[in-house]
Amino acid sequence: MHINISGKRVLITASTEGIGRGIAEAFLREGCNVVISSRNEEKVKKALLEMRNISPSVWGFVSDLTDLRSLEELVKSSIEIMNGIDILIINSGNPPREPSYFFENTLDDWDYSIKLYLLSAIKLVNLTHEYMRAQRWGRIFFLSSWTVKEPQRMFSLADISRAPLIQMAKLLSKELGGYNITVNTILMGSFETEGAKKSLRRYAEKTGEPLDFVWKREVISQIPIGRTGNIKEELGSLLVFLSSDYGSYINGTSILIDGGMTRSI
Repeated sequence: MHINISGKRVLITASTEGIGRGIAEAFLREGCNVVISSRNEEKVKKALLEMRNISPSVWGFVSDLTDLRSLEELVKSSIEIMNGIDILIINSGNPPREPSYFFENTLDDWDYSIKLYLLSAIKLVNLTHEYMRAQRWGRIFFLSSWTVKEPQRMFSLADISRAPLIQMAKLLSKELGGYNITVNTILMGSFETEGAKKSLRRYAEKTGEPLDFVWKREVISQIPIGRTGNIKEELGSLLVFLSSDYGSYINGTSILIDGGMTRSI
């Protein structure tokens, strides 16, 4: 099997570190043109400096997923610099409040979370789909979590706010499939990132337990294969495959990549 997506134009949100960064590097290694983003300008500059050691075909912009006007500027700048967008990968960080239980959250917390996960995805699809329709080719991915299938009390904001992405991917697959545009949701398991450690660190502080103990109990012991996933080699490779012609019949579905962590069928 020879996968060739060289030259494809990829926009990845929240991609200067962690999950988004690893995916961006996977696409750069396949010869793609990539735009990364973060709301932190220094993180954008640092990531670009490092990632250009892989390929010069990477650009970065400051953008905030909770600011719809900011997303308009991100898409506009991406299209100008890459002359279009073929692949849209919507990744996001965590709400500041999490981990938190339902009744700990204020309406402001819910407002932020819904903007972060759901409204940003709606906005980005609306901003990019016409370009994909015109070229009759495109890939759209919503990066979500296994926990929308098996909700976790401590992740109430994320699990409720991004659960609708599954329905949106299914609906959009019917709207856009005729244009050779696929839309899928990726339900990620555990990957060892600073963001993941930060969330569990706050949880460990709440329970008064050591972080290493909480990480082993809440993460590692829950994964049948006994380890977290590799972002570049496993998650990145999955998205590269789905972005290729080999993935053109996979549309409107939710794909688990979790090492067997999810107990539901």
